[in-house]
Amino acid sequence: MSLARPFALCTTALLLFVILCFGFYSSAVSSTDYSNASNAINSAFVATYNAEKSGGNVTLLISQLNSALALVQRAQSENSSNPAQASADLQNATRIANLVASEASAVGQQGQSSLTIRNSESVAGAVVIVVFAALAYIYGGRLYRRVWLLLYRNYVVKPTRNDG
Repeated sequence: MSLARPFALCTTALLLFVILCFGFYSSAVSSTDYSNASNAINSAFVATYNAEKSGGNVTLLISQLNSALALVQRAQSENSSNPAQASADLQNATRIANLVASEASAVGQQGQSSLTIRNSESVAGAVVIVVFAALAYIYGGRLYRRVWLLLYRNYVVKPTRNDG
C-alpha cells in the first residue's frame, strides 16, 4: 500500500495539471474578442464608404470585408466546438479589417485624383466645343464660300435666255 498512495497522488496531480492547462487553453472566446473584431470591421466599413464617396474603386475592399465578416460568423459557430480555431478566425478577421481600413485611404485618394482628372477633361472638352462653335459662327460663311469656289472653279455656267 505504500506504493499505491504516491502513485495515486502523482496521477491526481498530473490530471489536475492537464485539466488546468487544457481548461485555460480551450476556453471559449470572450465577448471582448468579438467586439474588437466587430469594431475593426465597422471602422473599416466607414473608411471604405468614405473612399467610395471620394470616387475610389472599392470592389476589392468590399470583398475583403465580406471575407472578414465570414470569418466572424464562422468563429461564432466554432466557438463551442473549437475555441482555438474561433480565436484564430477572430484574429484573422481583425487583421483583414485593419488592412482594409489602411488601404481605404489610398483608394480614396486615387478616386479623388481620378475624379479631378475627369472633371478637368470635361471642362476642357466643353471649352473646345464652345471655341469651335464660335469660330464656325464667325468664319463659317467665309470658309464655306472658299471651299465652294475651290470645288466648282472649273464649272462654266452659261445663261439661257428665253426672250420669248
